[in-house]
This record gives sequence, C-alpha cells and structure tokens, in this order.
Amino acid sequence: MKRSFLSPGAPKMLIYGPFGSGKTQTLFYVGYVLRYNKPSTCKLNIHTVHLDLEMRSKSDFRDWHLQLMEALGKDRVAAWIEGFSSAGTNFEAELKKIFHNEINMIEACKGLTRGDLSFTAWRWFCGQRLTAKELESLRVTRNLGDIGVGDMISTLEGLGRLAEKNNEKLIFLVDEAEQFKWVRNADTMESLHDYIRKLAEPSNSTVGFIIAGTAVTLDDMPEWYYRPDILTRIGRDNVIEIPHLPAVKDVEAFVKEMLAEFVDKEKADKRIKEKKLSISLETYPFQADAFDLLAEYATQDPEKTLPRNIIRAINECAITSWDKELPIIDTDTVNEIAPLIFG
Repeated sequence: MKRSFLSPGAPKMLIYGPFGSGKTQTLFYVGYVLRYNKPSTCKLNIHTVHLDLEMRSKSDFRDWHLQLMEALGKDRVAAWIEGFSSAGTNFEAELKKIFHNEINMIEACKGLTRGDLSFTAWRWFCGQRLTAKELESLRVTRNLGDIGVGDMISTLEGLGRLAEKNNEKLIFLVDEAEQFKWVRNADTMESLHDYIRKLAEPSNSTVGFIIAGTAVTLDDMPEWYYRPDILTRIGRDNVIEIPHLPAVKDVEAFVKEMLAEFVDKEKADKRIKEKKLSISLETYPFQADAFDLLAEYATQDPEKTLPRNIIRAINECAITSWDKELPIIDTDTVNEIAPLIFG
C-alpha cells in the first residue's frame, strides 16, 4: 500500500478468499487505515468510496460504471468542482487541463454547477443514455460510453484529477466481486475485462481501487478477471489471498489478537485477582486449557478454519458461560459448543 502511492500513484489490488475468511472486514479495515492512518507516501487526504457490487447475466461495463459513480455521488463531484472554481483560478482553463481538453467532459462538469442541468449532467457522467434534446441542452455531442470503455475510464481518471485539485485521492473499495460470475454473455464479459484492464493501466495514477471477492482460488473467479494482462498491470504482489488459518498456532494468534482488542485488560486483571480465577490475562475469558482446546477444534477441518467460524465459536462459548453464570469459559463449555460449529 505504501509503495502504491509512489508508483503507480494509487493502490490497485485484488483480494480473494473463501466465504467467511474476512474479506469484507479486511476491506473495511483498509478503508479505515487509509482515512485515519494513511501511508506517509500519500500527501493528499484519502477519499474512499465503498461499493457492494451487483451484477446480472447481461451486465456490462456500463452497469459497473453506473454503480461506481452512484457510490461516489453527485454531491461529492459537484463539491469538488465548486471547490476549485471558487479558488480564484481560471475555471475554464483548469477544466481543460483536468479533462485533457475533452469538450464533452468539460461541458458536463459545467452543467453540474447549474441547477437546471445538474441532474442531466450527472446522468451523463453515470453513462446513462440521454435524449438528443438533453444532449443539446448540456452541449455535449454524444452519450458517455458510446465509443467504448476507454471513454468512461478517461472520465473517471478526470474525476480523480478533479479530486486531487481538492487535495483528495479517490479510491474505490469494491466488495462482492464474485457477482461477476453471474455474467454469462461473452460480449459483456469482454467489456468488463476491458474496463478493469484500462482502469489498471500504469498511466492511471489518479483513481485507486481495491476489489474483494469470494473465491477459494483465483481460478474460481471468471477467466477474464485474472487474465495475464490484468495481473501484469495490477502486479502479482497486489493480488492478495486471505487463506484458511491452517495451524493451531495461527488460530491461537488470531484469537489472542482479537481478545486484545475487545477485552479491557485493566478490568480483566482486577476481576481475575478479586475472584482468584485460575486464568491468564492473555487468554481471558478463556481458561488456558479451554483456549488450547478451542484452537484444536478449529483446526480439525481445514475448510472450517475460518475467522467467521472462530468468532462465532467465541461468541457462543461466551453466551453459554454467561447463561450458566460461570466466571470464565472452561473446557466443558468449549466441548459443548465447538463441535456444533467445527464438527
């Protein structure tokens, strides 16, 4: 992530793993880090846009672009335009630089600042088809995307440069990429391939993306998604697998790190001393033997050694202990609950 802001200028990553491995949580965590603890290599404020992807059998690049734009939002783009237009610069000249003299993009941007045209302009940016009369009122010559995928990517990159003029770096966090598997039409699949390929080009330094999908292996995604031309542009080091937790020590480390986040150590230590509990602060509220037993249960079937199942087991053990008015989670509780989840 740190290197990505040096070259190509914004992160471009694919994340995959089996159901329950924590892809969505990873995506949210990455978004949190980018916003509140960004890498020192990024000199701008980071604006993340989260999207849960939805695809159908005939969905194509227009559908994907529409979802990205709607997730970004009309108000945000309009605020960016107003932000640098009020800075005392030559508005028209700056728009030409940002959108590389593409007159349609420039006119659509100007339309966003006019109340009577703002909605029409936004529909144009989203790639929706406008009537001839609407195109004329907006002073654009054609609909966005009529000449292909590159048209939309150029617009998206221009919006990235617009964000930079407002001291922000635009990064899309796209979840549920397994939705791409619903697309069956060969032509629409190729259009989606072209969209991600052009978005991943090294020349795009303004718009970042991190895309997460459910897949045991990358091969579980549609073939176009992981073609060499995609992986080469993104970089194989930026294709991140979230695997099962294969060993007892991995489960123990995961649980300890999670307990460290959720347990108030000061209160736990006080409780241990007051009630003279035979328990380690490191594994509280688990008895040491119960902690080890949970890790053993979790790794009996590698296919079930997933964060989702481990978290569920911890929650169920805690609830059961609470119901029984037990001060700690003991081995009897783990033996009662764990087989129901990992068995």
